Amino acid sequence: MSGFRKYAPITEADAIIEGTISGIAVTKGDLLESLTGATTWTACASTSLVQTPKAIALETKTASDTTIRLLLVDTVNLYVGETGSDSAAADNGDNMVLTDTNTINNTGTNSTAKEAVVKQLRPIGAAATKEIVFKFNGLFGNIVTFA
Repeated sequence: MSGFRKYAPITEADAIIEGTISGIAVTKGDLLESLTGATTWTACASTSLVQTPKAIALETKTASDTTIRLLLVDTVNLYVGETGSDSAAADNGDNMVLTDTNTINNTGTNSTAKEAVVKQLRPIGAAATKEIVFKFNGLFGNIVTFA
């Protein structure tokens, strides 16, 4: 599975919204963000900051589509994401930066950057599976300390 998903099943208690997009193709599981002052959601990247609201795409859309169903993420629930390198239990507790809209850049070291969007809790399956269970870092929950 490529991209991101909630670890536990999605329920009626989850914040599912219809977001606005413009000129971007989105695949189910992509991570999008709402930049300050923007009226549309955009694809996350390695430059995405901790404090920017984020959501997981619940459907695939083309660049000509203008709306999308999104699952708003929080700092309480657990999520699963694909990593760029093999996953390892030695990385548990590490803060990590995104690689792009559907991958976490797990370099094997803890990131203290303001772009350290997620904290690994544990790997899933074999290392080559390249998936981890994680929590989102943010201003209203798991506070990240920056150097």
